[in-house]
Amino acid sequence: TLRESGIRHHWATLRTHLSGQVRVTTSMVNDKGQAIHIRHTSEPEPVHVKIYNALGLPVRPLRRLTVIE
Repeated sequence: TLRESGIRHHWATLRTHLSGQVRVTTSMVNDKGQAIHIRHTSEPEPVHVKIYNALGLPVRPLRRLTVIE
């Protein structure tokens, strides 16, 4: 599928490109003393979008997650 879309990189190169998109966790404590953790995926770069589209995958594979403890 990647070759058909014009992507002809080696696997190591693809992994290097895709390592730029990460999951970020922000943690804080509110005025009630509860810990709040928010996780979301960073914005995809154009190279990520091209690879994901070629594979038929969503550009943000994981949804935003908010946890209150």
